[in-house]
Amino acid sequence: MKYTVIVKPKKAILDPQGKAIKKVAENYLNKEIKNIRVGKYFEIETETDDKDMIEKLAKNILSNDVIEDYEVKES
Repeated sequence: MKYTVIVKPKKAILDPQGKAIKKVAENYLNKEIKNIRVGKYFEIETETDDKDMIEKLAKNILSNDVIEDYEVKES
């Protein structure tokens, strides 16, 4: 089974990397961009269909629950 885990900073958390990329993108495109947020993307493949195991992995290893949200999708 394949899973995708997307980890993003919580909305209330500042994202300095996203702000830096936004500034460069606006200069490059010569257009204003409302916002860019930077996150992490994981593709995980397992032998079994165990979404609970992937949820546990995402919560405890792949993300920091104080500053990040995560989403697990079957792919």
